[in-house]
Amino acid sequence: MAINTKLVIKSGVGRALLDTSKLGCKFALEPSDRGWMVRIEGVNAELAASIENLVQEIHFFYYEDDAEREHHKKWWLSDLSCPVLSYDAQDERLSIEVSERVGFTVDSSEHVVK
Repeated sequence: MAINTKLVIKSGVGRALLDTSKLGCKFALEPSDRGWMVRIEGVNAELAASIENLVQEIHFFYYEDDAEREHHKKWWLSDLSCPVLSYDAQDERLSIEVSERVGFTVDSSEHVVK
């Protein structure tokens, strides 16, 4: 069964700053010493700077959907103090490290991966 994944970064007021499925960005989410590390490829310098300027108020959401849309999962990624961001301009890679990952199920009417 194929799993579709995406990462969405939103501002504190809910405006989407980055949606990997819409921008076509590849990303990886993996455990780290602090909790969880997200590495996102294909992020231009302007977008990275916008996210960095809002680092105190942004929210991260990670989604998984099975191919048949029968099972949806969503995680909220956060940090107890402040996410740690780094940007590699040459590779256009944004790295974000957070301390927490909280999971919950998603109603199918709330989230659909296209």
